[in-house]
Amino acid sequence: MNTETPWLHRYAIFVAFFALFAITAGAIVTSLERPIAITPVPAAINPAFEFWHHMAGGVAVVLVLVLAVGLRSQLGWIALGAGVLDGILGAKAITQAWPQLSGILHAVLAQVFFAVIVAIAVVTSLSWTKGPEPIEDSWRPSMKSLAMAILAVVLLQITLGAAYRYRALGVLWHILNAMIVLLLILIVAVFLVRQFPEHPTLRPAAVALAVITSIQVMLGFTTFMMLILFPETSLAVVITSVLHVVNGSLTLGASIALAMQIRYNLRTTVTNRSVTAK
Repeated sequence: MNTETPWLHRYAIFVAFFALFAITAGAIVTSLERPIAITPVPAAINPAFEFWHHMAGGVAVVLVLVLAVGLRSQLGWIALGAGVLDGILGAKAITQAWPQLSGILHAVLAQVFFAVIVAIAVVTSLSWTKGPEPIEDSWRPSMKSLAMAILAVVLLQITLGAAYRYRALGVLWHILNAMIVLLLILIVAVFLVRQFPEHPTLRPAAVALAVITSIQVMLGFTTFMMLILFPETSLAVVITSVLHVVNGSLTLGASIALAMQIRYNLRTTVTNRSVTAK
């Protein structure tokens, strides 16, 4: 894998931002497609946003193709496959045949697509190519296990949110899992910041994830209150819903970045003892 050229890292960051733009356009389309309540949304708005969403998604896949060729790694082809499959799920023929299932899978896979691009940006960064700065993992369960648990609950949270937006589930499961996500991330982040305050990658990654997750919980609460106070297609609800979806992408991206840094810099206590014994 070619990770020594600085342009590849900068290009990966650019592609990640473009993918986030495509997700934003998709979130706007989904928000405007909610059942019309008191204040109707002009019908001409939806096709415009839907067009830009499809255009942005198509361009993002092309950009990832260039990234995969330059990266020459399985990670790049995984990102490309996720982008292509997500585009297929977003096609009208699929969405009309299975509106709920295709919509949920389309929303979740878009987030995974973005997260894999973030992972590419991590492995092409200078801090990654310089090599790990080992940390001791004396926790039970291990930090590696906790990092994977964070990824799992965040991905579950995104799935529950998509299921709620497409009317497959109620909002209660999404709210309950949000508390689990926040608690788990804060525990891991506080531990990393306190135990490794000088670590060049773990501390910033932990702080970023904690801040983004806290914002996400506040956006979720705000969106819920807006839905109570205003019609579903009102401007206030659309804005908060879109911000909540976009920040959810950032939460998943920050989660995978932290999980990668933990696994990269991890050195288990058991391994050290066995080496010492030899």
